[in-house]
Amino acid sequence: MSPVASASANHKLLQLHDGRVLGYAEDGNPEGKALFYFHGYPGSRFEARFLAEAAAQTGARLLGVDRPGMGLSTFQPNRRYLDWPDDVIELADRLHIDHFAVAGLSGGSPYALACAYKIPQRLTACGIISGVGPIGPFLAFLSQWMPWLMLPIIRRSFQNEDQAQRTLVQAAEKWIEADRKCLQVPGVKELMAASLVEGLRPGTRGAAYEGTLFGRPWGFKLEEINFPAICLWHGELDKEVSITTGRAVAGKLAHCQATYYPGEGHISVIVNHAQAIVEALITSV
Repeated sequence: MSPVASASANHKLLQLHDGRVLGYAEDGNPEGKALFYFHGYPGSRFEARFLAEAAAQTGARLLGVDRPGMGLSTFQPNRRYLDWPDDVIELADRLHIDHFAVAGLSGGSPYALACAYKIPQRLTACGIISGVGPIGPFLAFLSQWMPWLMLPIIRRSFQNEDQAQRTLVQAAEKWIEADRKCLQVPGVKELMAASLVEGLRPGTRGAAYEGTLFGRPWGFKLEEINFPAICLWHGELDKEVSITTGRAVAGKLAHCQATYYPGEGHISVIVNHAQAIVEALITSV
């Protein structure tokens, strides 16, 4: 059975106190320990399916959440990384979840770290999977205009899931072997295509604005995070976010249990190690 294709998420909407809508999906055990999953860039709540089978086997409650302007969630002008924990808390409170773990993949990692910084009292664990870090001045400059230019072009190749799957297959020809093999795992190609199509379905404004955040001050320093239960997983062959970045992020965190995989790339970490990731986050105290 495919670890991702077997997932059957329930897609829901929450109206926030400011009138915005937050889209989310649930999988796993509704009575289990909660794990909030923050998708990569761009993406959507569908991406949480990477961990759906592992969540079911572990007895965890998995919640994938659309960030503003992507999927079902309303665009939020002028948002910052540190605005995200407020949305997460409102969702958790509405669902009567007192304590929970968070995990971010790639571009979702700053949002998990923002939670570890701002709402540590509500967290049981924080997971960083193939995560990005603060970037240098040149990339920061590019990030302020490149997303607005490139994403409308990229979206043309992700209008529907069949087209998106073909685009991913073509792109994978330039991926490292570990990531290329993952695209051949039953369900992975379909999952990635569905997440990207859904993330860009409302248009590109949400994703483009989010792209600019990578080059802006995060609102906190990694060294200022004092949350005691942070786990980091990173592939040493990652070409999207280098292992140098992964090690640098881990080195700046006061409390971080880092795992580096010699043969893994960017996507292959979560595809090949989903069970270990979920177990580490759910069993953390």
